Amino acid sequence: MDCTFKTGLGNFNYRVGVIITNGRKVLISSVKQLGEGMYTVNYRHDYQLDKALESGVNDERSLLKFISDEMFFGYQIDSNIDKYACSAFLTESPDGDVIAGRNFDYDQTDTLAVYTHPYGGYASISMAVLDFMKVGRPNAVSPMSIEGKLAMLAAPYLCVDGANEAGLNVSLLDLPEDETHQDNGKPDLFMPVAVRLLLDRAATVDEATALLEQYDIQCADGNTQHIFISDKSGKAVVAEWSDDKMTVIESDICTNFRLKDAPKEEYPKICERFDIIQRCLEKNPKNDGEKAMKILDMARVGWTQWSCVYNLSEFSVDVAVDLVFDNVYTLTPENFE
Repeated sequence: MDCTFKTGLGNFNYRVGVIITNGRKVLISSVKQLGEGMYTVNYRHDYQLDKALESGVNDERSLLKFISDEMFFGYQIDSNIDKYACSAFLTESPDGDVIAGRNFDYDQTDTLAVYTHPYGGYASISMAVLDFMKVGRPNAVSPMSIEGKLAMLAAPYLCVDGANEAGLNVSLLDLPEDETHQDNGKPDLFMPVAVRLLLDRAATVDEATALLEQYDIQCADGNTQHIFISDKSGKAVVAEWSDDKMTVIESDICTNFRLKDAPKEEYPKICERFDIIQRCLEKNPKNDGEKAMKILDMARVGWTQWSCVYNLSEFSVDVAVDLVFDNVYTLTPENFE
């Protein structure tokens, strides 16, 4: 999503003073650049998840209106959700730690690691696409500018993968199918908001799927999506939606095809990245963080923007950006202070 302001930076600057003086200064001061293309933010501002769930957010436009009203004093923001391909898997280290791997494949972008610690919810570290906010490469707005930092107010609702302190991992992956829009009479849940809901409110796979069952799922960007969910017990599933129903498939691997439509033995034939990961896990069932990152390296594509290895047992994440696997950032809550 792109959170560039419709009327341009001239009019935006007129409102900067108003926005900063209302509790945003702490967020702005917490933004750090760790290296080329890699940024972090300690998100202390209240992003009003309950209001988002109650407000009927069901598409990109209504999400942006909610963000505008709650975080930008009604100042209108624009958006640009785009398609992405990805890979995700779960493994266990020789020491018994549960490890979740994730490649995010997308056009050129900078990466933002978002640390949230909501009142009454679980703290989490999640990854947001700065290009969704039209900040950083290939856009004109620098992540370290005032405009760029203020755009990060929208970051909690723009995350596509993450893990929380309870040991739950969530990754959103595209499917090359028309958008899903359920209509069962339940409250609507837009996919990007679903990621935030699960990270904030679920501790296990079972809790996460039970939460999702309470909503009608709504997708965007011209495609539908499915969600890879895992937890520190070693359980992993993929949640998918079709015909107004949710299907939950047990799988330690997920890429960009619908699992429910094929027998498990056919999965590696459908997607080369799935095949690569499966062969790696069959050869080495136990993988520490370093080996998990090597699996992500093997399953990468030319446009992989970040590779994350989440340690669900220790609440930490290793991140490699822009296919530079010999420069890994290790993040824990302490790194955001």
